[in-house]
Amino acid sequence: MRNLDDWIEAGVIVRAHGVRGEVIADVLQDLVDVFAQGLEVRLTDGEGAERRHEVRRARRHQDRVILELSGVDTCERAEGLRACTVWLSRDSIVPPEGKRWFVQDLLGVEVLTEEGELLGRLTEVMHMPANDVYVVRGEGGELLLPAIDDVIRDVDVRAGRMVVRLIEGLR
Repeated sequence: MRNLDDWIEAGVIVRAHGVRGEVIADVLQDLVDVFAQGLEVRLTDGEGAERRHEVRRARRHQDRVILELSGVDTCERAEGLRACTVWLSRDSIVPPEGKRWFVQDLLGVEVLTEEGELLGRLTEVMHMPANDVYVVRGEGGELLLPAIDDVIRDVDVRAGRMVVRLIEGLR
């Protein structure tokens, strides 16, 4: 049984917005509407420094979200958050429905065929226009699997296992 992280990577701060310390964040589309007043967010920068803020105000801006965060009240402070990763507590998010998962929960799962052959581990998810593509690396090399129902047969993130059907042309 895998221990799933308590925090979900939701997106990244793109830039400051205005002069009062707001920021624009590029976030997963499923999570745009989660941002609301009172929500706690965790921000991490490229060096691993972490800070926590409370959302004072959030609003949609095209496919992004504009956030007003506690302790960030100037353009300079907001600009200092550029490129920070935005994390949300798993408890504050409704889990994805159907055959959808958080990317970080998929990374590292064992990938097996329906016949039980171990193909390797899922190491990367590439977001493509038609569908995501799962990158699986194992002893047999690298495999690119389209994230479609015909290929992805079963996923159990808690057990750390994905079962796939290798349709013609995937090897």
